[in-house]
Amino acid sequence: MPERAEGSDPATFLEGWFKSVFPNAAFSPAYTVERAHRVPARPLPPGAPPRPLLARMLNWRDRDLILAQARITQNIKLGSANVSLYPDFSADLQKRRATFVSIKRRLRDLNLKYSMAYPARLRVVDGDRSLFFSNPAEAEDWLLRRPRSSPPK
Repeated sequence: MPERAEGSDPATFLEGWFKSVFPNAAFSPAYTVERAHRVPARPLPPGAPPRPLLARMLNWRDRDLILAQARITQNIKLGSANVSLYPDFSADLQKRRATFVSIKRRLRDLNLKYSMAYPARLRVVDGDRSLFFSNPAEAEDWLLRRPRSSPPK
C-alpha cells in the first residue's frame, strides 16, 4: 500500500477501504479493525518501497474473509498502486517457511505447482496428486527420486 495512503488514522481507513474493495463480502456484525500501523515506525528513505501496513482485526472470521477475498480478487489497487494482502506470521514461523525457498525455486524451474500450507508445510502438485512436505529435506528427497518422465502440470 502506498506510503501515507492511510492518513492519520490507519484503522479507520482500512475499515472503509476493505468494505469498498470487497463490497460483496459478508463481514461479521462485529467487523472492526482493532489497530493498524506501519512497520518499521519511521519512514524509509525516498525511493524505498512502501513499508508494510499491519492490521489487527477484532474478529478472526473477518480476517480470513478478507484474505480469501484477496485471493479471489487477485488484482487489488489503491489508485494506480497494486496492493498485496498477506497474513502476518510470527518471526519463528517466517523462518520455518523461509527454509523452503530453495526448493520452491527448483519447483518453479520445473513448472511444478506448489503452495505453502499453514503453518509450514509445502504442498506440491505433481500430475493428479498432491504431496505434502514438512521440511525441505523431504521435498529434496522426493524431487531426486521423482521420475523424470512425469509431465509437469
